[in-house]
Amino acid sequence: MHSITTLPDLPGRRVVVPGGTGAVGEGVVRSYLAAGADVLVPTRTQERAEEFRRVLGDAATDHLHLVVHDYTTFAGAEQLADEMQRRLGGIDDVVAPIGGWWAGKRLWEIDESDWQSAFVGLAAAHVAVLRAFLPRLNAGGAYTLIVGESALTPVPGSGLVSMEQAALLMMRQVLQAEAAGRQRVFALVLGPVRTRLADSGDPDRVSADQVGAVAVAVSAAAAVDGREILLRGRAEADQALALLQGAQPVSTGTVVAVSTMEAKNGRREDLVEVLAELAPQIRAEPGCLHYSVHRARGDADGPLLAIQVFASIEAFTQHSASVAAQIPRIAALLATSPVPPTLFEPVPQPAPTEGVGNGEKSHVC
Repeated sequence: MHSITTLPDLPGRRVVVPGGTGAVGEGVVRSYLAAGADVLVPTRTQERAEEFRRVLGDAATDHLHLVVHDYTTFAGAEQLADEMQRRLGGIDDVVAPIGGWWAGKRLWEIDESDWQSAFVGLAAAHVAVLRAFLPRLNAGGAYTLIVGESALTPVPGSGLVSMEQAALLMMRQVLQAEAAGRQRVFALVLGPVRTRLADSGDPDRVSADQVGAVAVAVSAAAAVDGREILLRGRAEADQALALLQGAQPVSTGTVVAVSTMEAKNGRREDLVEVLAELAPQIRAEPGCLHYSVHRARGDADGPLLAIQVFASIEAFTQHSASVAAQIPRIAALLATSPVPPTLFEPVPQPAPTEGVGNGEKSHVC
């Protein structure tokens, strides 16, 4: 089991974990709660919600939000996303350990009921969640699918599971291509997992808590693009954590956020007024060092450029949450759908060297 002291701090982070009451999902929920995030977990019954809270024990802090809701339909997932935005003010991350197991038949022996439950039903639940939540993710967030190694290796007698899991990996690739850098989409590919319900005692197997630790590290590593991460054993989990933690931005480093906005015909002045109205609120936010809006020199009708500087990535994440409710208002005035701002951080400069020319130090200006 991982130590919670190794987890990054994610206070104010808002995470939804559909499938969070499952054995692997429990590890994910525990890890995000230990990192200080607000975690929303849907369950189908109040009894299941109460049982899950008992299972978590002391880990079930006030940051845990259990909601009785069926998210497996398109309409249900949309309602859950709306509920999360109302309750927590926005959505930063989704971790989806949605799944189940099916076994006992070869492919030519399956009937329509098998097909609907083991393939169509599970795939439809994933699609329902992604289409509801992915467009709502705040800048710097991550959408993380959790799938089994059966996506890569055929399991005789459980072919429908292998096929459905492989489809999810392709879904991740398509999402990453369609998001075109606006969102980060990951897949954690798991081997056998040690959980509270099934612990073989094999220390080389990845644990549910380690899966959760990697998911938290994905959320924190905003500079890491979406990808597949293999977690087929403890060694791969340790390697993934080392890579993700090494890629995390330094919390004390400044973040520059740059956004370009082009107004609809006849709505530019309205857009300018809205941005001017928001300026005092943004400048007063903790960690905001600068906020300004610019236009191209001599161009009174062209796109606007908003430049914001924050003291840390944490400050920028909090800012994203505070202005989330204003995004639809701004979007209504834009010629194209709004996209998250481009984030910049300081470029490390080489240390001054001795012995240049007459013995003076060289400097990078």
